[in-house]
Amino acid sequence: QPFDVVCMQGGRVARWPCLPLLYLPISLAWQPPQRGFALTLFNSTAVAGTILRSETVALPNVTHDSRRPFSATITGTISVERDYLYNFSCFFGDAVLGYVHVDGHLVCQKGTNGAHGPTPPSVRSTEYDNPLPVLSSTAWPIRLVVVHHGSASRPTDSFGVRITRAPERGGRPARGGEWGGKVEARLGGGTPRKEAWLEGALSPALPEAEAQRDAMQARLSSGWAPWYDMSYTRLVRLPEGSALALMLCDSGASGADAPRCLEEARVDWGPGGQGDVTIRLGAHAYDRSYLQLYLATATCNVSIEVGGGDELLAIVEVVAGCDGTELVLAGSSVWYRVHEVSAAAQTLSFTPIGDGLRSSVVHATQPSKGSALLLPRRVEALPHLRFDLAGGGSVGFSSK
Repeated sequence: QPFDVVCMQGGRVARWPCLPLLYLPISLAWQPPQRGFALTLFNSTAVAGTILRSETVALPNVTHDSRRPFSATITGTISVERDYLYNFSCFFGDAVLGYVHVDGHLVCQKGTNGAHGPTPPSVRSTEYDNPLPVLSSTAWPIRLVVVHHGSASRPTDSFGVRITRAPERGGRPARGGEWGGKVEARLGGGTPRKEAWLEGALSPALPEAEAQRDAMQARLSSGWAPWYDMSYTRLVRLPEGSALALMLCDSGASGADAPRCLEEARVDWGPGGQGDVTIRLGAHAYDRSYLQLYLATATCNVSIEVGGGDELLAIVEVVAGCDGTELVLAGSSVWYRVHEVSAAAQTLSFTPIGDGLRSSVVHATQPSKGSALLLPRRVEALPHLRFDLAGGGSVGFSSK
């Protein structure tokens, strides 16, 4: 509160209210903004779990021991200038999976879908959103992800991304990787050339909204749910990538074909030989924590009900028919996550490779016991449980 003291005012002594001086500790050393990108490297293939390395790298060009499986992310923000085009060339070494998103645009990838076919000339990129023009935003978030299964033949491996820029009117890069006479700036792959625009353009922090988005996705993308977009009947646990496929297996649509299993079930399309298969979706939770659907062939109709989350609870119940049909629960992993999966009399066990990840054991309500039906070789080779649906009834299973 103000208080009366004798103060100097205009060279004369006056009695008037003054405020006391507050002395705050301040650092006299100026800290420059941090430059580079943030590297996080895990000793698993799930892009999660125990962190082996967490550091800021001057350039997104990383070399790591590749004799054991690992996964990694490189994230940060690059400041860009208008009237330039930015091109991104990625290298993933022997990684089985790699991709880079820049400001939400997929600019390159390895191990997933191949590059799509040529597009009309009016489309700037014929394969990916690359190169990128600068529009409203001049701070682009960058996310690079790699998954490596390890290699006995190569003790170390490198991954990263190279960025070049050129005036937008330059059109295409000139020979030698230079665009419109501008010297190439390399991020990874050999010795980078020191470019003024590059040195000041990199930051290891994501924009606040992007960091919030990543945190929200991490919270939501967890536990058992139908995360696998290619099939309603393949349940996945995230972030580990443990996968449980629910298959109806029979002797084929005509009853005389080779044995088949419905390994994928979607409403928009189905693999060959599934012309008699129909799916009717029931109630679904927006966060994928619950789903119900009917799956039917020409001779069998079942209801599938799943409760997801940290633990799995599901039931498959015969609605009609199903003589000559089996329910097969097959264990595997998805998205290049390395697992050990095993089957016992009444359980499927999932053990992801790496520390800090969760193992799962799925218990069925009855022992595995099939009929005389022959399963396709690729299904027979998977760890699985099988149940004869002849006569009706239900099969439940849970990870609790």
